[in-house]
Amino acid sequence: MNNNGLFKKISVSILLSSFSFLSHAETVFTVAYEDKVQFPYYMGNTSKVLTEKPGAAVELIQLIESKIPGVKVVLKRCPWKRCLKDMEKGIVDGAFNASFKEKRLKFGTYPWKADSVDSDRRLTTIAYYFYKKKGTDFVWDGKSISGNKGKVGAPAGYSIVGDLKKMGAKVSEAASSEKNLKKLLSGRVSAVALQEVTGDYYIKKDAQFSDIEKVEPALKTKPYYLMISNQFKNNNPDMAEKIWNAVGELREEKLNSLTDKYFN
Repeated sequence: MNNNGLFKKISVSILLSSFSFLSHAETVFTVAYEDKVQFPYYMGNTSKVLTEKPGAAVELIQLIESKIPGVKVVLKRCPWKRCLKDMEKGIVDGAFNASFKEKRLKFGTYPWKADSVDSDRRLTTIAYYFYKKKGTDFVWDGKSISGNKGKVGAPAGYSIVGDLKKMGAKVSEAASSEKNLKKLLSGRVSAVALQEVTGDYYIKKDAQFSDIEKVEPALKTKPYYLMISNQFKNNNPDMAEKIWNAVGELREEKLNSLTDKYFN
């Protein structure tokens, strides 16, 4: 074989190898979540993604790789409002944990079934409760608030803020659940509305919050989802559906065992 023939053979071999590589190339799926503790779903008040015990929801999202060959999950942490904004801009491909709000559809989309959100493919379910200082006269009967002498605290950007306003409550937002609890202790709000998993975590973990108690019954119970950016969904419609399917399957198969180790 002359040099020209050898060169052509090598060139064809390289070209075929390139096509083979491209056909098996990874789909990088970049997902954002909040930089505050939401026990047991994500841990650490930090912008860093923890490598050890990062949170049950974080571990579940990472397991998407085991369900869908060729997907590489990359995680990012930032304030919740920025998670949504970065998803809107296509800087990240998804965000969790997100309850359904119609106005969030400008940021990204949810798993759908016909014309409604598909709760079978939710990531988890979380209840909101009011928390108050022990001995104060704030009362919640499951329908209305009484004895409320001031504003109700809530985490900034969370869906519960809109729910409280619809109830006629005056809302004071703070950047984190911990800051809301500190506002409650200082008397700047008469109660705070927090996700139960987070509120209970701080009361049990931190002695400074021992004078705070949960108010029964639950304020709201909501399914929470992995949202996917409109850009990723439009460019990878089949992959987006596979990812949501994987989340639903992993919730059923793994979420209980993942959360248990954080309580134990």
